[in-house]
Amino acid sequence: MTSTSENRSRRPGRQALMLLALLALGGAVGWWLSREQPVAPASVAQGRTRAAPPPGDPSAQALAAAHPPLDPAPAPSEPSPAPPIVDEVIVEKQEVCSGEENLISVRAHTPDGNDAFLHYTVGDGTGQRIPVRVWRDDSNGAYELPRVTVFTRDNVSVTVPVPAYRVKDCEPERLVHVMSRRLPNSADEFEFFAQVVQKPVPAGQPAPKPFVPVRYVWTFDDSAPETTSRPIVAHALAGGPGLGGQYTQHLVRVDVFDASGHQDTGRTSLQVLNTSFENFDKKGIVTVFATGTPRFPVLDADGVVRQTFRLSHHFRGPVRLTRVTAVRAFVGNKNGPPPPEQVDAAALPVSEIPEGPGTEVKMAFNAQAEPDVFSVTYALEGVSADGHPARGTFSLMRPPPRPTRDNNTPLTDPVLLAKVKRARELLHQEFVTDEDLLRLEREGRFAQLDVGPVPASAKHPPAEGTLGGRARNPAR
Repeated sequence: MTSTSENRSRRPGRQALMLLALLALGGAVGWWLSREQPVAPASVAQGRTRAAPPPGDPSAQALAAAHPPLDPAPAPSEPSPAPPIVDEVIVEKQEVCSGEENLISVRAHTPDGNDAFLHYTVGDGTGQRIPVRVWRDDSNGAYELPRVTVFTRDNVSVTVPVPAYRVKDCEPERLVHVMSRRLPNSADEFEFFAQVVQKPVPAGQPAPKPFVPVRYVWTFDDSAPETTSRPIVAHALAGGPGLGGQYTQHLVRVDVFDASGHQDTGRTSLQVLNTSFENFDKKGIVTVFATGTPRFPVLDADGVVRQTFRLSHHFRGPVRLTRVTAVRAFVGNKNGPPPPEQVDAAALPVSEIPEGPGTEVKMAFNAQAEPDVFSVTYALEGVSADGHPARGTFSLMRPPPRPTRDNNTPLTDPVLLAKVKRARELLHQEFVTDEDLLRLEREGRFAQLDVGPVPASAKHPPAEGTLGGRARNPAR
């Protein structure tokens, strides 16, 4: 057994040995760490990066498959647009009869400079100036005034009430409804139709003298008034200079006169999406429009379709064409469209499209020489005066074949048959289309139509009209 003094004399030696052992262990660990290159953690939050394996490491592919590259950090998003501020809502009349028009006008602005995106609704109507009709409840005389909603970019909106006005217990003797539609194959041309509706006469009361319109005076907010003898007119709604805003606002008015000079008035509001502004705002592209004349293709006697196209745009300065390609669509082609064909831009035959009204090009498609081709579409590429890309297209199409006994279905409806026959007489045309019938219907040209019987023996009559995009034979 050792003594206490001996144990005390050995402690310094043991402590030295332990210190040397720890130093040796630390050196071994440091040497081992200097040899190995372990993979870093899968992701580093601050820099959104991953450590790659050393070159030649066999685990590189497996690591890449297990840890695909992270997407780059998203760019800071733009702040949401501020809601618009409604400055003023103006009511045309402080009291109206039930169902009488009252024009509501809205003035607003945006605090963050997004006024170009402003658009509006008043009740069920759209536009900045909207003729509103409010009807009283027949049972209790109650009525509800509409509310105004103003939208800005990304449809951020604010809603306010319409200032109060009184709806009296009376009704107008007549109402003039104005309807509209965009005409086919047109970017900005609309057709407007006025319909006079007489107030119903209660049973037992004498009917008033009928109101027979003889003259319609149309007022547009971008041109001089137009006068027609029929309740229909076509008009191109021009936008402002340059790209304007996301929507163009229009108010159309018609004053209807009878032979004695009595007048009734109707209005309609249009809020039209400005595709030029939309395409430039979303894609940075200047839009080139093409409007063809005639509106629908016609096959000449020599088998050639000839149309004049007006090329135009609403951007500042001219657009210089740099590339034109043509794509042919073949009848019954099941293999998809063929590749586009490069067309010499000089053969278009214009190389520059001026701002505003633009320029015209005369084009032809020889349908007889290319019997398998259904249409030829020209794709235009160019650049604006300040370097923005410009794009546009137009097509020359083969018209549908003339109706014959073999390629259409005979008309058997006596009313439709009578309309087709009457349309041929009025228009002095061998064939009539849906557009012809619709226009004559709105003009009131079928008001006193003689509908005769349809002979049951008329199984294969000659073709006289087209309907619904397909040619049909009217039975006689």
